[in-house]
Amino acid sequence: MQDLIGYDEIIESSMRSVIYETLKKVEKNGLPGKHYFIITFITTYPEVSIPKSLIAKYPEEMTIAIQYQFRSLVVENDFFKISLSFGGKYEKLSVPYKAITSFSDPSMNFTLKFSMSYADNQESETVSSSEFISANKNLDKSSNVDLSAKVISLDAFRKNKNSKNPKDKL
Repeated sequence: MQDLIGYDEIIESSMRSVIYETLKKVEKNGLPGKHYFIITFITTYPEVSIPKSLIAKYPEEMTIAIQYQFRSLVVENDFFKISLSFGGKYEKLSVPYKAITSFSDPSMNFTLKFSMSYADNQESETVSSSEFISANKNLDKSSNVDLSAKVISLDAFRKNKNSKNPKDKL
C-alpha cells in the first residue's frame, strides 16, 4: 500500500525538531554539564555554507563536534549557524537541518540517524546503518564514544518489504 500521508517525512521532520529544540536551549544557556554534540551533514546539500578549504577536505560529508571550541551559535527554524575552531582558526558554518544525516549527544548515549545520506543527495543508494555506524566509529579512534547505542532510525519504523511473513506487509 502506498503511503499517501507521508509518514516518513512527518517522522523525519519530528526528529529534526529535536535538533532544533536542543540547539535552541544551547543558544540561550550554553552547553549544560558534560553535554556535547556530534553532527554529520552533507557538505554539498543546498544552502550549506562552509569555507572552501573545508569543502575541499570534506567533499561529501563532514562531522563536527559542538563542545569546547565554538562561538556564535545562532539557531533558526530551518538551519543553524556556528563558528568552530579548525586548527586554531574559527570558521563560520551554516547548516540546514535537512542536510544533517546524524545527530548525537554521546554524554547521554543518544543518537538520531536520518535516512538521507550523501548517496541519497546524489540520487544513489543510501548507506546501511551498519556502514554508518562503522564509519562513525572510525572517525576518531582515540574517542571512547559508542555511537551505535540508542540510535533512532526512521528505517526501524518502516515495514520490511522483503519479509516473507504476510503480517509484516500489512
